[in-house]
Amino acid sequence: MQTAPEPEPAAETLTRTGGGEVGQTVTVHASSTRPADWGRALARAVSLLIEQIADTTGSDSCRAPGGLDLSLHVTALASGEAITVTWNG
Repeated sequence: MQTAPEPEPAAETLTRTGGGEVGQTVTVHASSTRPADWGRALARAVSLLIEQIADTTGSDSCRAPGGLDLSLHVTALASGEAITVTWNG
């Protein structure tokens, strides 16, 4: 018996904060509680954060000699996980 494939986890943007040179944060919602399913949400958070940094600084921080220093925080929600990525400068 063949079963229907599981739906792909969603990656909804919850918040975007910060406006200075450092400390900018993006939080997205991952609909799954399984870490193996968080890839899409994590990729969305990092992409949004890089866009936000570029808008603020006018440069591509990924190309900086020191690289891009990010922090990751995962918070349990009733409907999945909140994944927060913060730029540390």
